[in-house]
Amino acid sequence: MSQNILVSQDLSCFGQVSLLTALPLLSASGLNVTALPTALLSTHTGGFGQNTYLDLSHEMGQIINHWHELNLTFSAVYLGYLGQQPLRQLLARLPKITDPDSMILLDPVMGDHGKLYQGFDQSYVTDMRALLPQAHVLTPNLTEAAFLLGQPELSHGGLVAAKLAVKELHDQFQVPVVLVTGVPVNEQEIAVVGQTKEQPLWTEIRPRIAANYFGTGDIFAAALFAGLLHGLSAQKASIAAMDLLSHAITVRQSEPEIDPRLGINYSQALPQFLQQINKGAHFNER
Repeated sequence: MSQNILVSQDLSCFGQVSLLTALPLLSASGLNVTALPTALLSTHTGGFGQNTYLDLSHEMGQIINHWHELNLTFSAVYLGYLGQQPLRQLLARLPKITDPDSMILLDPVMGDHGKLYQGFDQSYVTDMRALLPQAHVLTPNLTEAAFLLGQPELSHGGLVAAKLAVKELHDQFQVPVVLVTGVPVNEQEIAVVGQTKEQPLWTEIRPRIAANYFGTGDIFAAALFAGLLHGLSAQKASIAAMDLLSHAITVRQSEPEIDPRLGINYSQALPQFLQQINKGAHFNER
């Protein structure tokens, strides 16, 4: 596995989220990873008080221009938490560093529980919609899917709403692979709902663990990205990512002395995950 891939999202210096989560996971899976930070934060935004925030959008533009001068392109790109100005930089410049067949996974991080995150407004949703035509894989949660579709009532509609959202996102924006993640089925179960050009609507359900850790969505998206790049179908890559998360959360719950704001260390779950995606890749090659 020697693909050159790009990950663009924020770098929160303390707390296991965003780039601190994605880079080691993707590197361990055998991918050559390049980072394009969108912002620099002292900590992630979940419970550490007034974190620092440095917007890197201007520097992003210069970095991309330099890469373009070097004729540097990426076979796959994973876009996570962006922010308004970084999103606009990528809207304008992403084609400079990708090819028509580059796979772009867009995790449109902007809200949860029926609300946009602090600092985001409708203009951000509009810009995110403008980025969708460049995406090959889209992984919103149900709130983000509802905002992208302009149907806020879907946010709290559970599995029925998720299935509707997946189909409408797939049809309306012509994104080849759409997954709605973290869908509450009931108090005991949580699901991912997906659809691709080749495979009609499907649902993967796991037990819902009574805990809330920061960065789980980042882990899922990075693991899904790795699975896809190893040749797994979207459903099989989702299964591997969900298994990784379930394992990591179970281990984390056995360590209650660790500050829950730190997120999840998935290292103990990583060997099983790597075996799973490599086995799946060999199976797909046969």
